[in-house]
Amino acid sequence: MGWFQSLFGNLLKRIPDWDGEERRQAFRVRCDFEIEVQAPGCSYLAHCIDAGPQGLKLKVRGPFVKKILRRGQPIRLRYVEPMYEAELDTVGGAICWVRREGEQMFTLAVGFEDTLDNMRRSWVKPILQKVFKAGSRRNQRRYMRARCQLPGKALMDGKQQDIKITDLSTSGARVSSLQPLEVGAATEIAFEKFALRAIVRRCAPDYGVYRLGLAFSPDSETRKKLVRLIKQLVEVGRMTDPGSNQAF
Repeated sequence: MGWFQSLFGNLLKRIPDWDGEERRQAFRVRCDFEIEVQAPGCSYLAHCIDAGPQGLKLKVRGPFVKKILRRGQPIRLRYVEPMYEAELDTVGGAICWVRREGEQMFTLAVGFEDTLDNMRRSWVKPILQKVFKAGSRRNQRRYMRARCQLPGKALMDGKQQDIKITDLSTSGARVSSLQPLEVGAATEIAFEKFALRAIVRRCAPDYGVYRLGLAFSPDSETRKKLVRLIKQLVEVGRMTDPGSNQAF
């Protein structure tokens, strides 16, 4: 708990329902981001659904490797989205418990196990700050994002290629593409009435398509327009099934 209090003490004092050591131990907030769990000989892309002072609760889809997925197993936790606020995208951890929930589906609880300096320099600090602020119902507009299915174009090797934007925020997007892009490469994407320069932060193959993570820094006027679009997409999402799987 020492590292947690060191990093988040001032923030947590401002949360009205933060009360005492017992509350610190039990404080959990719902969240929605992706983490790569790296273990010896394998890795999993996991959906984080819950975060707290001691670690994360993850939903995972993939083969269950019994000799690896066990309590106490050392792992590495890599944040897969674009991240400007941190030097390190990976921290150490360990598996606390595993619960199988079906064929190739399980829930994983992981604890943070790294030095205070690494935690301070990693994705953990900025991401958990955002999570806790959202959990306290403050500052939510700043971190607006929307799941979507927006067609667009991306500049790849000097040619325009079709893409589909599946998640959009004011600082980046998740994109599906039939063509890969090198991580770190600069590109341009066009969708709706927007044309944005972007940096590729992630590119992973996924059953015949590539899942890209793009980061961009729009000017203030473009950001305002993006906020309006995201609000519209959020409203549309409330009237449709956000969990539907649409083919690329």
